[in-house]
Amino acid sequence: MSSTKNLTTTTLHSMTWTTAATIVTSVMQIGYTAIMARLLPPAAFGLVALAGVVLRFGGYFAQMGMAQAIIQKPELTEEDIRAAFTSSTVLGALFAGFMVLAAPLTHYLFDQPEVVPLVRVMALGTFVAGAIATAMSLLRRRMEFRKLAIMDIITYVVAYGVIGVGLAWQGFGVWSLVLASLSQGLILGVMAYASTRHNVRLYFNWEQYRPLLSYGGRISFTSFLEFITSSLDTMVIGRVLGAALLGIYNRAYMLISLPLYLITTSVSKVIFPAFSQLQTNLPKLRAVYLASITLVAAVVLPLSAGMAVAAPDLVLSLLGPGWDASVPVLRMMSLPVSMSLVTMFAGVMCDARAQLNKKIVVNIITLVTLVVMFWLLRGYGLLGFAGALLLNEFFRMGLFMLLMHQDLGISYVRLLATYLPGVWHAVAVGGALFGVQLLLTPLHLPAPVALGLLVLTGAVVLGVLVLVLPLPLLRHEMHTFLSRLHLSGTAGRLLARYTRYLDRTPETSSDFQNASSPLLP
Repeated sequence: MSSTKNLTTTTLHSMTWTTAATIVTSVMQIGYTAIMARLLPPAAFGLVALAGVVLRFGGYFAQMGMAQAIIQKPELTEEDIRAAFTSSTVLGALFAGFMVLAAPLTHYLFDQPEVVPLVRVMALGTFVAGAIATAMSLLRRRMEFRKLAIMDIITYVVAYGVIGVGLAWQGFGVWSLVLASLSQGLILGVMAYASTRHNVRLYFNWEQYRPLLSYGGRISFTSFLEFITSSLDTMVIGRVLGAALLGIYNRAYMLISLPLYLITTSVSKVIFPAFSQLQTNLPKLRAVYLASITLVAAVVLPLSAGMAVAAPDLVLSLLGPGWDASVPVLRMMSLPVSMSLVTMFAGVMCDARAQLNKKIVVNIITLVTLVVMFWLLRGYGLLGFAGALLLNEFFRMGLFMLLMHQDLGISYVRLLATYLPGVWHAVAVGGALFGVQLLLTPLHLPAPVALGLLVLTGAVVLGVLVLVLPLPLLRHEMHTFLSRLHLSGTAGRLLARYTRYLDRTPETSSDFQNASSPLLP
């Protein structure tokens, strides 16, 4: 029992720090995007996005899933650490060299010759990522998320806020984006190794590599399939429509995905090592999966609905004039992006339980259907590509529901029910913002002021729905989660009072009573 309590306390503590870092980083990234959008043309973002596709391709195979393998492995030895560091570093160097030599091929792939020098310079990031992967994974395995949160904030401020903006201000153009990214990896690597001081002696013993590569190799292949699926729009748009339209699409995608992605990953970073420690406890994992989707969807879906309604003011405030073409793309992308982030929990569950073969099948099917939908809707421009992502995300969600039904034994009705609080919140928040927007339009307020009023409205409506009038399923999950917290003083008394308030309404389904907190495995 004590070990379970310790894990629960550690998980809650880790999530607090991760969430705090997420909020700080998201605010900084929004500010960074707003500044850089005024200093650089759309084509600069498009070129870096194309180069990033190539670099991500090498990155997945350079590490061979060793980072996840040493987190998931039940018992970790010194030899495992040395083997993981050796493979990640050596493969990172090899793939970095390969991408430097093969960079000219990107000219034929994207028909954008400006991408070639960017790939050659950014290839250094592949080597850096491989060299620091072991240190970062050890920190995550030990759930030292306080250190990771502090490092994330420091490296972002220095790399992007100082180096990136400074270089853009001095007229370095697209290279300011490149050098900011590279400097972040280098600074993060130094800080991570200083925190772990793991053994860096190379190690070559196949027997030690076998179990790590068995898991890590499938993780790497799965990640590669996910990379192809998530990057296919970038590659196709860059090839068919050009760098300028790709830059518009990329900025619209980042505006909707960044805050939602950071919210979800602040949870997933913590629950993967926590799940891995209890990977054989099926009842607990079943409960944690259902509860996680319920709580995250209740926040993510209304946020995406609000961003869709506020798209015009959002684009004008953050990107400035000249980016109007991003508005319809942002609206179309809001739903598939939010759905993909909720569905991501199914992938985390597969990784923790080492159910990777089934996950690979799901990703292959999803990739094939996305290619077909892109081809069918290619004649509708940027909106056609966004619509293809929307349709494909519904299909992907259905496949993962089938997988969770088979692996965890959860009924389809129960799986669908987890989305109900989020759907209701999205309708309510979207409707409220639409009404306020109609009232504000005749006033011709500055875009930042109008956006601030819309954000305030959405926050109030969502706060009431979540904290005061939660649906029964959400009420139960919140009660289960908050009852695990132990605070003292005034905060403890307020928490106890609110917990009693949540406990007043009986649950409408015995299934809800069998759920568990997403933070208490």
